[in-house]
This record gives sequence, C-alpha cells and structure tokens, in this order.
Amino acid sequence: MRRLILFGNALVVAGALLLVGPAARVVMGLRAQAAGAVPASASSVSPARHPRRPADGEAMGRLELPRLGLDLVVFEGVSEATLRKGPGHLPGTAWPGGSDAAGNCVIAGHRDSFFRRLAQARRDDLVRFHGPTGTSTYRLGERRIVRPEDVSAIAPTSDARLTLVTCYPFSWTGSAPYRLVWSAARVEPPLLESLRISERRVR
Repeated sequence: MRRLILFGNALVVAGALLLVGPAARVVMGLRAQAAGAVPASASSVSPARHPRRPADGEAMGRLELPRLGLDLVVFEGVSEATLRKGPGHLPGTAWPGGSDAAGNCVIAGHRDSFFRRLAQARRDDLVRFHGPTGTSTYRLGERRIVRPEDVSAIAPTSDARLTLVTCYPFSWTGSAPYRLVWSAARVEPPLLESLRISERRVR
C-alpha cells in the first residue's frame, strides 16, 4: 500500500513538472506581448519611409486578423527564444507594411499559442500589418499543408504578399509533421474601400 501511495505521488509530481515548461512559456509569451513596444510610427500620420531594421528579438510591428480577434506584436527573427514571445518575421524576406513594400513577407508562429486561432481562418479574411512604414492590408487566399522541407512558400515574389506559417495539425502532441501555410495578397486602396463599404452594408 505504501508503495502504491509513493508511486501515485511520483506520478503527480512528474505530471506537474511536465506542465511547468509549457506554462512558463505561456507566461513568458504573455509578458512579451504586453511589453512589446510597437514602433511609434506604426500609428503615426507620417510613417517613416526608411526605418531602422530591428535587431533579432525586437518588436517590429503588429499583426491583426479582425475576424479572428487576433492582435499580436510581431518580433524580428524566428529563433525559439523569439517565437516564445510572439510571431516572428523571417529575416531575408520582404519588409512588411508600406505602400511600396513588394515581395513575400513571411511571419511564423507557434500553433499551440499565438497562431492557434489560424485553425479558424478562412479564405478572404482580412489581415492587417501595422509597422514602422505604415499599415498594409492583405486578404487570405491560398491555404496549403506542406512538409517542413518544402520551402516554396517562403520564396520571393514579385507582388506584395504576406505568408503566415505555423505547425500542423493543431491537435498534434509533440513535434508536428506538417506546416500550415496561408498566403495573402495585398489589398490595394480602391478595393479596400469597396470592402469597407460592403462590411458597413452587412452590419
């Protein structure tokens, strides 16, 4: 009987220890999101045309998916330390935001924390990026499930594009075998205005 009690206590302790790591990462991420300073010009009337590029791990803007209620600070880099704080901008890909920001901007995030709501994303959902060069709006288009070695999603593009990447499936325990990729094309001002009018009519 005594052995059973000791064994039961050992299982409880082991379970608690397994929860400490994930819980600590969640707390760290929440603190980083709360403390993440969005570049001042992200909400200013006159955004910086040539802003200083942030160092690895520094806040560089905000990513917003209004329908999903997602509003997150984005950090520069995709190291594990950075992704614990929030979604990260893949270095070497296009700089997001601004009226002249062409190319493929890739932002990655963990499926079990910051990008979990991407499980409910739908084609044509609007995505906004608020950064030091201004605000750009994109619309989700193609959704793909790829293997980790498939890097075609992060290839440069001639048009202005935002690519969101996270692990898949969302319900997987441990290291997930696939990647979920959402590709979003930038919405130009005339089309954006017509979308806003449509939204007001629906309301």
